[in-house]
Amino acid sequence: MNAARPLVLMSGVGAVGAYFGGRLAAAGQAELRVICRSDYEEVAAHGYSIASPNGDFHFQPSRVYRSAAECADAPDYLIITSKVLPGINQPAIVGPAVGPHTTLVLIQNGIDIEKDLARAFPHNELISGIAYVGVTRIAPGKIVHTDGGTLKFGRYPQGESESCRKLTALFNAAQVGTEYHTDMQRIRWEKLLWNAPFNPVSVLLRANTSQIMNDPKTVELIRTLMHEIIALAAADGWPLPEDNIDKLLKYTAGFRPYKPSMLIDFEHGRPMEVEAIVGNALAAGERLGVATPGLKTIYALLQYWQKNTAVTAQP
Repeated sequence: MNAARPLVLMSGVGAVGAYFGGRLAAAGQAELRVICRSDYEEVAAHGYSIASPNGDFHFQPSRVYRSAAECADAPDYLIITSKVLPGINQPAIVGPAVGPHTTLVLIQNGIDIEKDLARAFPHNELISGIAYVGVTRIAPGKIVHTDGGTLKFGRYPQGESESCRKLTALFNAAQVGTEYHTDMQRIRWEKLLWNAPFNPVSVLLRANTSQIMNDPKTVELIRTLMHEIIALAAADGWPLPEDNIDKLLKYTAGFRPYKPSMLIDFEHGRPMEVEAIVGNALAAGERLGVATPGLKTIYALLQYWQKNTAVTAQP
């Protein structure tokens, strides 16, 4: 690894990847290359433009590829920021670019999402990451950042990692608030405590976060779903404080009006991360013997909309 300026390859670069990759590249902390399919022509010619309340910025990746096979240099870090969707074989997509010393990094939603990559590349370190950001792709190469913008990283499944510490330092040097953790599975349950209620409910009500928080009945539904996630996390060995619920509700109430990613995908006829966010939680409930009636209800409703909306999965 080039200690001063490592080579970072990002795959599945949508809104999240463009925002965080852009911060890294704009600060000169890494040579950033991207694998970009649907936005290839625009990004190769003009790069990415990000509108942000923290200051608009633009960046041009050092190289833009249509596939991992085009990258002849094995990256130090291969960061995957695509949606977690059924039928997408991530190991096959990124495999041609993985070298013996490449550290794989997931910045994705959901629980229990790392196993496929861990099995495919048992000799490569795998870092699990969570993003806390409101960001939307409005056109090819055009990103709008609404609020937030922090990261949490940790080795999968847990433990110390010098590579992870270095990655955390790179993002912090780029003015992206980033935390290093040795218990990322607990962090994933913490993130699911927000994602599992707010993403599905936003779709079912066609409502942004402010609209959800302004209705007491809807807030009560959110609370019910959060309590189920708390029970699941505890049964999985990662107990979360009950007061996390009130803290998250207060945080969301103060957030700028924001459409969760699942609602945006639904509105654009794209596949939603139903399995990663809700289905995997239900599977954990079955495995752990925890009743989740609220999650089962919203899962059934989401499945209906998913099946009755014309969507096409894109890696």
